[in-house]
Amino acid sequence: MKRMATLDILRGFALMGIIFINIQQMVPASRDHTELEWGILQLLDFAVNHRFFVIFAFLFGVGFQLFLSRAEARGERQPRLLFLRRLLILFLIGLVHHYFQSGEVLAIYAILGLLLLPFYRAKTVYVLAGAIVVIAAGCYLGPVITTLGMFLLGHWAGLIGLFKETERYHTGLRAAQIISLLLIVPMYLAQRAFLNNTGYLDVALSVGALPVSVFYVTTLTLLMRRKAMQKLLAPLGALGRMALTNYLMQTVIIVSLARLLDWPGKVNLLTLAAAPVVILVLQLLASTLWLKRFPMGPVEYLWRLGTYGRQRMNSRLAADPALEKAPVSIR
Repeated sequence: MKRMATLDILRGFALMGIIFINIQQMVPASRDHTELEWGILQLLDFAVNHRFFVIFAFLFGVGFQLFLSRAEARGERQPRLLFLRRLLILFLIGLVHHYFQSGEVLAIYAILGLLLLPFYRAKTVYVLAGAIVVIAAGCYLGPVITTLGMFLLGHWAGLIGLFKETERYHTGLRAAQIISLLLIVPMYLAQRAFLNNTGYLDVALSVGALPVSVFYVTTLTLLMRRKAMQKLLAPLGALGRMALTNYLMQTVIIVSLARLLDWPGKVNLLTLAAAPVVILVLQLLASTLWLKRFPMGPVEYLWRLGTYGRQRMNSRLAADPALEKAPVSIR
């Protein structure tokens, strides 16, 4: 079963962005900032904050549709039960992860994922309409509602085969790219104004995140139509294929560095901005080397093992090893 390389690239790209926010949430920096550090904060606020969580949520919705449709294609008798087991394992991983990273979202995604099940058989137009309504509500109610809306939007993208037939949707992708680009600055100004007037950070971020996230997704999807870009972005795809493993390992590395180097309250912001770059370079290399020997990351393997059980998983591998190279999404 052929992998959708674009999904791997998007997942890896989102993972690259999210670490810059997570490290700031996990490790309080010194309050004395240089002009350069203030500039870094502004850049993160404009281009990174909450933008990559939106992409992850979208990819979770795509993964939901792919998981159930492929389970049915294989003749699974209870594909929804398999998905529930998958969510349960993700929830348990999230509970453990929450102990180390209070801003983690795996457990929340597992709970919200239950709300996708009633939409699996829904008509495409109803899924899209539901996504638009929920996302709009999320701009007023906050990121949890936006997340559910992006789940639905990802499910819709899976239903129409957006990443299977990219050429077919080229015009629509290009239009979404241009419109989102034009909206980035106005929506960012709206984000700042809403935050200044209300103080509701989460809601403000929901307002400003959408056009940036759409621009990132559409741009990367269109770039992946070129073979040269596919080769250039291949390491990013390796990072995305091991997204759950890498996501959890980022927390392990950050917590370890913070304790070993006594960072909390003392480390400067420039260091907190540089550390993710080093971590990501190491993860890009490690993921590429790992996937030369194994079809998936270690945590992804355990996740699938818990979902299918050892006997069924071994039978699937024996029947068609390529199945284990189908997209694996942490969201």
